Order: sequence, then C-alpha cells, then structure tokens
Amino acid sequence: MKTKTPVWLLLLLTLGLSTLPARAESSPQIVPLGHNTYSVTVSATTKFTRNTEKLKVRAIEVATQFCAKEGRQFKLVSADETKSMYLVGDMASTKVTFKALAAGDPELAAAPGEYVRPAAPPAPPVTADVLTTELTKLDELRKKGLLTDDEFSAAKKKLLDRM
Repeated sequence: MKTKTPVWLLLLLTLGLSTLPARAESSPQIVPLGHNTYSVTVSATTKFTRNTEKLKVRAIEVATQFCAKEGRQFKLVSADETKSMYLVGDMASTKVTFKALAAGDPELAAAPGEYVRPAAPPAPPVTADVLTTELTKLDELRKKGLLTDDEFSAAKKKLLDRM
C-alpha cells in the first residue's frame, strides 16, 4: 500500500529549500571606469531580499575601504538599485559608482552628479600699450552713455589689477 505525502509537508519542504542562500556572498569587485571613477556591485544572497538599502551601505563601505587603501577620498557619483522579483529573475543588487579623489580636490565639495568646472587660468598681465588702448575705449563708452560711472570704474579697476 502506497502512502501519500501530505500537501502541507510538500509545501513546507518547498518553502524551506527556497529560503536557502542561492549563493555564498563573495567579496565585491571594484571595476575601474577611467578618470578616477570606479564601480562596485553588491548582490543579495537570496531571492527574497528586496531591501536594497543594506546592499547600498555595503557597497559604499567597500568603495570607502578601497579609497582609503589608495590614499584617496570617496566621492559618490550614483547608486543604482535593482530589486528582486522573488523567485523569478535576478537577485536584488546595488551598483555604486564613485570617484577616488585626492584630498583637497574641488570635486569633493560638489554635490553628487554636479559638474565642477575646472579653475580658469589667470588672465595674462596687461602691457602699458594695451592698458592705454583699453582705458581709452572704456572712456569713450562712458562718454557715449553706454557705461555708467560705476561700470567704468569697475572695468578700470579690473584692468589695473591685471597689470
């Protein structure tokens, strides 16, 4: 005589096996992207992980440790999160893109994703001939009423500061 396995036992067994880790957590790899920019991806260990915040924290920890080893400072560029669809599709993951910058780099003070314009080179010094020509042009503009006295004074000061 055959005995039937109760449905509840099969269901319990199926649920128990599906909660086992799908894979062991490995050390996330840093991927160089060029121009001091890198990425690191941290994936969940089971299909049931949907909270990617912990994955993001782990990725930032790995990136910060990498920067410290390189003698640089961490600057977050972006964090892209992919949530798990439970039993279907890929596991949840977070990809953090970051920069490893030297201390004092002006980009460290900028908000994530904000473009930092490189510092403009100082204007070349003005020779006496150029100064005379420019002051004459400014004076003519002031006399024609195209510049106010304040604008003329500011432009004149700027020219004299370059000399």
